[in-house]
Amino acid sequence: MDQMELVESLREKTGCSYSEAKAALEAAGNDLLEALCWLEQHGKTQMVGAACSTQDREPPKSEPEPEQQAKREPGPFAEGCRSLWEGLVSLIRKCNQTELVMTSKSGRREFSIPLTLVIILLLAAFWVVLALVIVALFFGNRFSVEGALHHDDVNEVLGKATDFAESVKEDFHKE
Repeated sequence: MDQMELVESLREKTGCSYSEAKAALEAAGNDLLEALCWLEQHGKTQMVGAACSTQDREPPKSEPEPEQQAKREPGPFAEGCRSLWEGLVSLIRKCNQTELVMTSKSGRREFSIPLTLVIILLLAAFWVVLALVIVALFFGNRFSVEGALHHDDVNEVLGKATDFAESVKEDFHKE
């Protein structure tokens, strides 16, 4: 390339004037890259874009490694979701370790079923389960909760339900 072509090429790339491009090429010994860098160092470029320089500079920052991305702190929403999930998992585990027990009038254990299954059955067929429980109560069966979520208050309520069913049954027999 001759001097004129180099000046025009430099002007197209930087948006500088003819005299600025010629001075930069003369200062750089007709090296186009060095002339670009010289113009940039002297603030003569008008184009916004990639920078060039022959001086030492910081290396470009690379994309974080996947391991580094995973080490980022979760935001409050993610932390809340994680906490909710852990709470649900813990509750399901406790429900699996807790049983609803049905005993007969004589105190013999008729069956026991995990509380998780009771909840699923209640959600799937509430009225059927309710009808079966009422029938079982009228036949004198008692219900109680045993295991990880065992509470005397719950068993007391279940006992009162059994007593109520017995009193209704007695009132029905009197009439």
